[in-house]
Amino acid sequence: MATMASCNSSLLAILLFNLLFQGFCQCELKDITIGTERTPAQIEGKQEWNVSFINTCKCPQQALTVSCDGFQSVEKVNPDIFARVGNNCTVNGGRPIAPFATVQFLYAWDPPFIFVPISSHVDCGGAFK
Repeated sequence: MATMASCNSSLLAILLFNLLFQGFCQCELKDITIGTERTPAQIEGKQEWNVSFINTCKCPQQALTVSCDGFQSVEKVNPDIFARVGNNCTVNGGRPIAPFATVQFLYAWDPPFIFVPISSHVDCGGAFK
């Protein structure tokens, strides 16, 4: 009888731990903040902009995709940071954005483009790579 109670207590503890851990890591796409700031530079007569993708979640988010239909730049954009895939763009090459980390890139065009997050994958369970 004591073994059964001990086993039930252990299972209950594991279940509660899992529920608590998941509760603290409820991240969503809304936890990606996108900011665009004007830089002092002009490239080929176009205003340069610094775009920041900020993961405000306690867990890594990877495979971030944003809308970018109509996006243009006269300044070369590093495809490892921001690359077009059809009408959307991938951020950070699909690699994870660490908790509270920022990924940035520069581009030059007028007017500034408004990027909207479309999808990401939250990884609260595994080890961050």
